[in-house]
Amino acid sequence: MPAIAFVSTILDLVTPVGGGYTQGERSCLRALSERIEAMFKPVLCKCRGFSIAVPLIAAFAYAYWIDPAISNDPNITNALIHGCVDSERAAARSGRACIGRVTAPCKAQPDNAHREDKIECDEREFVLWSQLVQKEFAALLTQLKPPQREKLQHSQNLWIKYQSEDCRVPYVLFAQDRAEFVGPACTIEVKAARALQLRAWRDELNTAQ
Repeated sequence: MPAIAFVSTILDLVTPVGGGYTQGERSCLRALSERIEAMFKPVLCKCRGFSIAVPLIAAFAYAYWIDPAISNDPNITNALIHGCVDSERAAARSGRACIGRVTAPCKAQPDNAHREDKIECDEREFVLWSQLVQKEFAALLTQLKPPQREKLQHSQNLWIKYQSEDCRVPYVLFAQDRAEFVGPACTIEVKAARALQLRAWRDELNTAQ
């Protein structure tokens, strides 16, 4: 049931472990919401300038768009990132080859030539990497003793603040039309690097055991 799966994903992004949206994530979610807001016409509840209806709108957008645009099977869609990382790690590679596995083919499609389409392609991939960060963080926590878990949690909180600040920089450096692409690309890169780092630590622990 892709609708339920993606609603869960978006709601996880609303309250991730120790932090909230980055600027790039806000940009992508806004772009998605604009495309179907007229359809749903939600009553928007403004919270510090950012509509809390946006995550729900984005979740509905996924239910309608992400599977047809990439695959009709959500397991195949997830495999583009999650399965790719598993395969790369099993082959003793870093997993960095998996970055861009969603955005590149998505943006290459003739139907995705417009600005909004390309932003949507970025949004699809950063959600999958966000999922993987959460998954790898939770998996690693289960293997640690209490003092180690506390240290990892502290590190994760610092990382969330770092990635949020770092990926705001493009919105200061570049004009909006350029920042709308550089910002999300930053978010994808930083999230992917963290997911792969957590996975590498987990694999090393398993090897040591």
